[in-house]
Amino acid sequence: MSGLPSSIVSTSSHIDRLAHILSYVLHPAMLMIVTVALISLRTRSSPVWILLDLGILILGLLPGLLYITIKTRKGEFSHYHLLLKEERRIALPLFFAGLLGSFLLYRWTQAPLPMMRGMAIGLLAGLGAILISRFWKISLHAAVAMGCAGLFLPISGMTVGLFAVLGLIVGLARLRVHHHTPAQVIVGWIYGFGMGSLSVLWLGNIASH
Repeated sequence: MSGLPSSIVSTSSHIDRLAHILSYVLHPAMLMIVTVALISLRTRSSPVWILLDLGILILGLLPGLLYITIKTRKGEFSHYHLLLKEERRIALPLFFAGLLGSFLLYRWTQAPLPMMRGMAIGLLAGLGAILISRFWKISLHAAVAMGCAGLFLPISGMTVGLFAVLGLIVGLARLRVHHHTPAQVIVGWIYGFGMGSLSVLWLGNIASH
């Protein structure tokens, strides 16, 4: 890049920095928290219940997040975003176990049906991601964003569009920082939206019978 004009180098550096920031701001955990907040706002009548819903989700995310943080700070993991599929073999099951605990707590607190469906869909998609990660590295950033979009299909078209745009943005950001190949991002988009939308239809049919 030394032969390029300084203005082009500077612009490229700014884009790279923005892509890194977006990878953290649109992290799967952050998108899940936003999703639970939106569902809770639509279905709960008290701010206390909304805070409880968020607390239950964060409690479920903590084991996986702490594990990744500790391993990365010790230098045992390549990056906080798990650049190697082998690093996901324990981290993803930890997230799954934590979110299963959140699901049971939501059930115990009699969370509204949309919340329970959302968590069930997340668990199904998470189980699939665990299996895929045994032999390939799908983009979880892209998958979770598009999964959230699919989740809102029967609830709000505007929210579907918002999450879809965020999914496209974060997928491109993951390509920019060279953490994924185009195939990994594209499959993440397809897998996330497919699991989210099809699971909504499937769970809706079960509930109607």
